[in-house]
Amino acid sequence: MSGRERPVRAHDLFWLVAGFSVWAGGFSALYGLHAIGCRAGWDEMDFVSLSVNRWALTGVYLAHITAGAALYLPLRAIAGRWQGESARTMRQVAVALTLAALASTIWSGAPVLVLEGCI
Repeated sequence: MSGRERPVRAHDLFWLVAGFSVWAGGFSALYGLHAIGCRAGWDEMDFVSLSVNRWALTGVYLAHITAGAALYLPLRAIAGRWQGESARTMRQVAVALTLAALASTIWSGAPVLVLEGCI
């Protein structure tokens, strides 16, 4: 094993759930914020031609997309150093799950951009 290379360790399994943890946090935040905004009447308050509720939901949505995408770069750097029997499989699975979670975050939050907030 040279310099920075190392075997896959138990704590590296974090990368298998990191992306979907961001997705779950984003989904929960959007769901809760939607309910709070509707109850508080944010959908009736306008700010720069959109409701305050729409701005809040869009901000949370974009923050979680950014957080999910930000996982990719450190994952690639860390996974590139993994060595051993399971390293290749672990790299492929971790990258695939991170990208799947990012796609899920984009897909499940997209309605906040186009649908009416409160009915």
